Amino acid sequence: MTKKPTAARQEADLRKLLDVVRQALTIPFDTFDYDRRIFDRATHARTALTAVATETDVDLPWEINYLQRQLAAEEQTAAEREAAHCRRCHTPFDPSDPRFDGHARYKDTTWCQACIDNCHEGSAEHVCLICEPSRYGGEQQ
Repeated sequence: MTKKPTAARQEADLRKLLDVVRQALTIPFDTFDYDRRIFDRATHARTALTAVATETDVDLPWEINYLQRQLAAEEQTAAEREAAHCRRCHTPFDPSDPRFDGHARYKDTTWCQACIDNCHEGSAEHVCLICEPSRYGGEQQ
């Protein structure tokens, strides 16, 4: 026999679920691959909310755990996908491209050789993500 949660416990669990849904639907607009990520996150949030809205004996802690696990997996997948792309032009790295201005990764940086080649244009006003990462909220690698 399972013990029915108290009203206070259910309210706390519901608040926690809503907080996790808020986290799922809140990512910066300038995030790499924003459209794909927000669609995936909204799908998982909708799955959890549909279960809560339609099932009579729903297990809120399980739904919270489900959504948190899905968000963690989505974040890991997005990080791996982003690591395989140039941070500036978002082109996938192509290790078989030997050109000096090709799309192979430049040394151990997060940029492709084409962006590194285009970066040093020589004008006095030249400031970009590669030369001045602090202006764009990043650190040069």
